[in-house]
Amino acid sequence: MSAQLLKNGRVIDPGQNIDGIQDVLIKEGKIAAIAADIHCEDSEQVDCSGLWITPGLVDGHCHLREPGAVHKETIASGTRAAAKGGFTTVLAMANVTPVPATLKDYRKIQSIIEQTAAVHVVQAASVTKDLKGRDLCDMATLAAAGVKVFSDDGYFIDRAAVLYQALKLAAKLDVTLALHEEDTSLKLYWPTAYEPLNEIVAIARDLEILRVTGGKVHFQHVSTARGVELIRKAKREKLSITAEVCPHHLMLTQEAIYTHGTNAKMAPPLRTVEDIAELIKGLDDGTIDLIATDHAPHAEDDKNTVFDLAANGIIGFETALPLMLSELVQRRGFSPSWLIERMSTIPARVFSLPGGSLAEGAPADICVIDPNRQWVIDRQQMASMSRNTPFHGTEVKGAVMQTFVGGKLIYQL
Repeated sequence: MSAQLLKNGRVIDPGQNIDGIQDVLIKEGKIAAIAADIHCEDSEQVDCSGLWITPGLVDGHCHLREPGAVHKETIASGTRAAAKGGFTTVLAMANVTPVPATLKDYRKIQSIIEQTAAVHVVQAASVTKDLKGRDLCDMATLAAAGVKVFSDDGYFIDRAAVLYQALKLAAKLDVTLALHEEDTSLKLYWPTAYEPLNEIVAIARDLEILRVTGGKVHFQHVSTARGVELIRKAKREKLSITAEVCPHHLMLTQEAIYTHGTNAKMAPPLRTVEDIAELIKGLDDGTIDLIATDHAPHAEDDKNTVFDLAANGIIGFETALPLMLSELVQRRGFSPSWLIERMSTIPARVFSLPGGSLAEGAPADICVIDPNRQWVIDRQQMASMSRNTPFHGTEVKGAVMQTFVGGKLIYQL
């Protein structure tokens, strides 16, 4: 592979406290140097004037649907969409068929990843067999094989005794449990189906269990102000917890269902302006560690039905960065470095994922961004196989121009 030289870009690498106009030299798929005015005669040069050069984005929560639901998404199509969105590493959830609850089934998915993925994919294993919240998966064998994250995402582990056992074992194995916090008994009862109470009760219960068992917990897609408050208090107690928020919970309120219908149906659901304010405050003060997409592709028929029967979730790979640039950087005034830290550096560190840094010698997983490019999100132009988004027609400012994985250009606008 010949050397590549990205010239005159604004290099933003929060992990190294870099934010300034510099060049980035790539050799043999790795970062060879970052400095002003690098000269390398045998390199392929790219003028990045006016552009940002950042570590590739890292998504700590997505659904790729393969195996089992390849009419919605495949690992190949999903990772192409991820690359288009600037992501170079993604953490895929376990709600596929067969569920990766055994090393045999886990390795089947790994084989597909190795053959078809356009970006780095780290597969999470399930916590329980078949995601039913009853019997634990073979956590010890999977952890011995290198699995670091276990999640039944999409399903609340409703039996406290099961979560207690899982956390005790996870503490022993030094792995993380990523938890979907919506109390099933409340969610299935109509008057409380969409109440914040579902999340609040679940987080409160699981924090109490964690205080007894030890271990590491990651709270997925936090959506309520009270949930943020509970996590903030627990972090002050030095419990080993992290948390994420998704772009849709930072931008849309529950009123969006009147405009976007089932494309605004999420789990957890959209909340209020007051919840959004507290989520952003939590993201700023470190209570919430990172932004994750919860990319959840669905076929048209999954959404084209009555609201209560419609599938939950939206696609997010291709919209996350422009939405967050528009909302958090341009509208609310957070710095570009602040955002990249929460969409790359921190998720890589939290889940021990590849990427998140442009340090010399690191793989050249890079995102090149035009912060001034104005465009309109168009669901028909998505690389994802699915089109379920409430952001169709939204005007945004900021676009991914190039994505490199291991120094290889895999996406270019």
